[in-house]
Amino acid sequence: MRGSTLKRGNTWTAYWFTTDPATGKRRQHSKGSFRTQREARSHLNSVMEQVERGAWRPDAKLTVELLLTNWLAAKRSEGLRENTVSMYGSVTRGWVLPHIGGLDLRQLTPAVADELVDKLRDDGSRLGRGGLSQRSVQLTVTVLKAATSWALTTGLLSRDPLSGYRRPRASQKPMTSWTVEEARSFLAATREDRFAFAWALLLTRGPRRGEVCGLRWDDVDFQGQAIRVSHTRVIVGGQPRDSLPKTSAGRRSVPVDGLLISLLRTHRARQAAEKLSAGPAYEDHGWLLADELGRPCSPDTLSGRFDDLVKRAELRRIRLHDTRHTAATLSLANGTPVHEVAAILGHDPRVTLATYAHVIPGMGERAGAALSAALLG
Repeated sequence: MRGSTLKRGNTWTAYWFTTDPATGKRRQHSKGSFRTQREARSHLNSVMEQVERGAWRPDAKLTVELLLTNWLAAKRSEGLRENTVSMYGSVTRGWVLPHIGGLDLRQLTPAVADELVDKLRDDGSRLGRGGLSQRSVQLTVTVLKAATSWALTTGLLSRDPLSGYRRPRASQKPMTSWTVEEARSFLAATREDRFAFAWALLLTRGPRRGEVCGLRWDDVDFQGQAIRVSHTRVIVGGQPRDSLPKTSAGRRSVPVDGLLISLLRTHRARQAAEKLSAGPAYEDHGWLLADELGRPCSPDTLSGRFDDLVKRAELRRIRLHDTRHTAATLSLANGTPVHEVAAILGHDPRVTLATYAHVIPGMGERAGAALSAALLG
């Protein structure tokens, strides 16, 4: 018998039988909540093929919550970046478990995932703060799909229930950046700020905030006029933690000019004076971004300080991360080659080109003229 499918309410259920090797008796199995008969039949065919090979095993009795708990533990043991695991944990606790945490995995289907997506768009998190953004909903589905795929790979499931389920699309937010005049106004307004070098570095070289907060004086080569990006400070569970760049491209040497070197020397002199004044209370661990007692700056503190300074300068508000977009946009618009900008940002050049192609002056015209000359000239 090949099994059967039956419509129950608005969904379809697949039924099939196996023989218990211990008793010789037939046992019925089922899986429901399929949106269409085609989906139910596809699942049934897959199961029956495994039954005939003797490879089918009943799915372990797991809930979505237990699956995600085990998956997060596996990701942590695999050495995934701590802040990434923390983010996945936040998504799990805030956006998945309140809605389907107690659901038996055997009942998880694309239809259930659709319902979750609708709930998140309408109701949001367990805190009731309204619907989530498209990007947040997409991230939630990404986490859930990664967990079910892992369960299949590790043998917890005989079939990935979300293998063919597509993540909802998330529209790309338009990038925000300052003009040359706005960037110059901000740097002029913050010339005497204790982190003046950081604002200049952010707007001229575009490092990430975690990369700036992770800089130590050992990373600064005054003679060679370069800064080495080899560590970062990130927020994990609401607390700043030391970490490493995510990619090999992120570990890089960033060239700095005489103007930035001068700002760095001024900042080092200020820190030396603060250390002398604080005496034994000063914690000297070599951080560039530190308070008057040498304690490192949190990335969130840097963002908050930036917001305050922008408001005080009465400039158009942008996020701290938008200083990175500003540096890239202004550099490319000024004619700096894509590969050089990519190296400074810690990007793959293809990412830089895809992200900022619209600001490269005359790129399309030059490419078209060159091909016309080659073919028609």
